[in-house]
Amino acid sequence: MNKYRIAVTWEMCGYIDVESDTLEEAMQKVKDDPDDFSLPVENDYVDGSFGLSTDDVEEMRMICNFYGF
Repeated sequence: MNKYRIAVTWEMCGYIDVESDTLEEAMQKVKDDPDDFSLPVENDYVDGSFGLSTDDVEEMRMICNFYGF
């Protein structure tokens, strides 16, 4: 039996603090510049979000770099 490296993804949920005058402005700051914020230290797994990164076999080969198998 062979062993294959398979790309999987899942979601996490957490909270960050954003300084702004309104909730709408705070949300827009995160939307406009998400790289300006650090990932939350405390976070939770989003139930049901675990799965394959792709259903396409050729794309999986490319992602996982195992051509010829």
